Amino acid sequence: MSIKLKIAAGLLLAFFLRAELLFAAFPDSVYINKKFSEYLKIRSFSGEEYQAGHFLMDLGNELGLNTECINCTDTSVNVVLSLFPLSLKKPNIILLSHLDVVQATDTAEWRFPPFAGTQTDTDFVGRGALDAKGLTFMHLLGLLRCRENLSLSDLPFNISVLAVCGEETGGFRGAKVLVECFMDQLQPWAVYGEGGAGIQNAVPSKPQLPVYGISVSEKVNLWLRLDLKFSSFGHGAAPPNSYVNKDMLKALNKLSQVEGRIEFHKTTKRMLRVLGNLEGGFKGWVIRHLHWPIFRPLLRRQIEKEPLFGAVLQNTAVLSNIFNPPGPPNQISSRATIFMDCRLLPETKIKKFIRDIKYGLFEPRFKVSIINQCPEADESSPDMPEYKAFARAIETTFPGAVTMPILFPASSDNNYFRQFEIPTFGVTPVLLSRQGLESIHGPNESLRIAALWKGAEVFYRLVQELRPHPPKLHFTPFYPR
Repeated sequence: MSIKLKIAAGLLLAFFLRAELLFAAFPDSVYINKKFSEYLKIRSFSGEEYQAGHFLMDLGNELGLNTECINCTDTSVNVVLSLFPLSLKKPNIILLSHLDVVQATDTAEWRFPPFAGTQTDTDFVGRGALDAKGLTFMHLLGLLRCRENLSLSDLPFNISVLAVCGEETGGFRGAKVLVECFMDQLQPWAVYGEGGAGIQNAVPSKPQLPVYGISVSEKVNLWLRLDLKFSSFGHGAAPPNSYVNKDMLKALNKLSQVEGRIEFHKTTKRMLRVLGNLEGGFKGWVIRHLHWPIFRPLLRRQIEKEPLFGAVLQNTAVLSNIFNPPGPPNQISSRATIFMDCRLLPETKIKKFIRDIKYGLFEPRFKVSIINQCPEADESSPDMPEYKAFARAIETTFPGAVTMPILFPASSDNNYFRQFEIPTFGVTPVLLSRQGLESIHGPNESLRIAALWKGAEVFYRLVQELRPHPPKLHFTPFYPR
């Protein structure tokens, strides 16, 4: 072969090698969109996340990331995709999401099958598109952009995508185990997980203003089981004065009449101050002072119109399921079980709350059991640089938008980290309509394709904003006994 041919062959080989390396650094959108559609097809219900976890592991290996599976068994899988191996023990920016999704039993109401991984011209449609597989891919794309654009040789911290199992059922197999047994391995500097989102119509005089709520605190998840069991005449043709289902309905009716007490937490007071300042004028002054007792009638009317507003001001107890043992229609059941999903404001005394529930049950034979309780934690202060960096990243990515610290009215895995005073903040950086909010855990859950990539930009900018700050461990790493 002549010298010219050798040089040409060498240049051609170098071109293809460089192209392959560039692809590994930041793959094109067609490839990522295809992979996300494949991920949406996986029915990763709680306790069945194995396939989803190994899908992410394989994808991470394919993209040249450091991958680890923590506490992996047949029913537990927690995946870490990192810039650096966790064994280096670098302070870690953790981008937290979860593998599991809720069921989609209402398939007739979906415009596309919920596990078809449908990609239209504008959207991904499928269970988990927002909660939280879309967030996982935003994290992943943000991590890849960091690898592409940052000088890794002098980077004093790690960046990890952490996708855990079991979040939808309380986090006992996922986040709870990780903070109890693997914190020394994770070395979290700050955690960014689920939480708020972008919405419009939050400021009355500026209905088009996008407001992104960053959760700094959240309600405590408490799941209760109520059992009632006693014998009575069993035939439906001769109903007794008292039987299980009749007494259960009476108790539920009484519980539903217990009016939720409005309480203001320091986070909700701050939310109202920010909203009032954005509104301005007399109406803004009223919003800033809504915690004054004189405004309670106004608050009540607003809560009736907008239940989501009430959720951040009240403890809630929702009857989520009711069961009887199987039997024919003419047999009176001797046992009834109900499940209540309670979401409690920070600083709520849980024992007193349960006593209040029991007080509402006139039937003394009710047995009340706690089946799930997430940890209580103080808020992560919005004065911390880790919060301010997140806010700037969002406002830079979405010009004209504003951010505000919020109390998240639901529960997530964030409190498992907050309980150790680790800066933990939550947002899915997507502007959602009312329909989009209602699709979470409901039919037609979807994520705009452009929103996936815009969200990735937020997390890339977050790292850029954090880089000037020296990394800090806000906790003492410990080993399990």
